[in-house]
Amino acid sequence: MKERYNIILAGVGGQGLLTLGRILGNAAIIAGEEITIAETHGLSQRGGSLIVQIRIGPGESPMIPRGAAHLIIGLEALETGRQIVYANRNTKIVMNEFLWPPPLALYPDINQIIEKIRERGLKLYVFNANKLSEELTGSIISANVALLGYTIAIDEELSKRISIEQVDKALERVFRGKVLEMNRKVLWRAYEVGGKNK
Repeated sequence: MKERYNIILAGVGGQGLLTLGRILGNAAIIAGEEITIAETHGLSQRGGSLIVQIRIGPGESPMIPRGAAHLIIGLEALETGRQIVYANRNTKIVMNEFLWPPPLALYPDINQIIEKIRERGLKLYVFNANKLSEELTGSIISANVALLGYTIAIDEELSKRISIEQVDKALERVFRGKVLEMNRKVLWRAYEVGGKNK
């Protein structure tokens, strides 16, 4: 029996983490994988801390133990840093090069966050998903899909369970019309960029 594959999605409300969870969930179903998804919301839905725990493979508990994540996908830098309690030496961390500080808050510089994560000897990939989304669509709204496309390209373990083609198919279950085509374009371009950064 294959080991369950544990993914943490980290970010803040309004970044499309729940949508990203739906895409991954649908892709896993298309791939014939069992999947459980658990969401934890912060105090404020928009702009508040948000974590989604995804477990691919047979098993009952939806919660990922600390230190047991295979992959952390972070849409916001500080929230990514906060969730490294789920990481171990083999965990891959894919982080959007983006900080979303709340009003009047003292926030560290993004380079400080990157340095702190790397100091722990963790495998960190930093990708500007907002920039790619904006270049292709005129908006950062598809940054979540961009980060997923990039991640599928660099994480061989994940791509053995869910292929980029299955993620593409999953987009059809979540989006329609022009929004679907826009997200497809972003997904494949980010996948191409990720393939060059393995």
